[in-house]
Amino acid sequence: MRLHRICVVDDSSAVRKLANRVLVQQLGKELIESTNGFQALDIINSNMPDACFIDVEMPELSGLQLVSIIRANPKFEKMPIAMLSSAASIFDKQKGLIAGADLYITKPFSKDSIEQALLTMEGLYE
Repeated sequence: MRLHRICVVDDSSAVRKLANRVLVQQLGKELIESTNGFQALDIINSNMPDACFIDVEMPELSGLQLVSIIRANPKFEKMPIAMLSSAASIFDKQKGLIAGADLYITKPFSKDSIEQALLTMEGLYE
C-alpha cells in the first residue's frame, strides 16, 4: 500500500509545521492537517487519508479517544495510525496500541523516524 495522503492531528502548530516540512517538502506527500480530535473526525471522513499521525494529548477529545472512534468505523479499520506523544514509557505506548494505533512515535520526531513509520505503515495492511 502506497501512502500518499497523510493526516496529522495535533494541537501544536510547531508539530504541524514540522510535519509539513518532513511530509510535504522532503517526502512529497499530501498533508491534511487538523488541530483537534473533533475536527479530525470530519476531515478524515471527508478526505479519506491513507494514514494518520495523531497526538495523544489534545483538549476536548484526546488522541486515544479519537483512535478508538476511528477504529470503530469499518471504513477505517485498515487505515494505518501512528500516535505522537512526548510520553515515552512502556505504559503510555501500550495505551496507544490498546486504543488501536499501529505505531507509537515519541516527540520530538525526526525525518528519519517519520520516514521509517511510513515504511512500516505501508506494509501493515497489504
